[in-house]
Amino acid sequence: MGKLITLEQWAELIFGNRKPHRNTLLNWRRNGRIIPQPIKCGGRYFVEPHAVYSDDAGEMYRRLGNGSA
Repeated sequence: MGKLITLEQWAELIFGNRKPHRNTLLNWRRNGRIIPQPIKCGGRYFVEPHAVYSDDAGEMYRRLGNGSA
């Protein structure tokens, strides 16, 4: 495991100025949509910089909508 960054820093790194609200990030963490899972240290969550957002159901809906599934 390398250097960890805060969940908010990760969101800015991945999404730029269109990053999701903090509550959305916490919801994603709670539902296991950030892989690898963020780690709670004190009162903050930290994640590896190469972590990704994964929403298998949403991806399936996008594919079905585009007719490519």
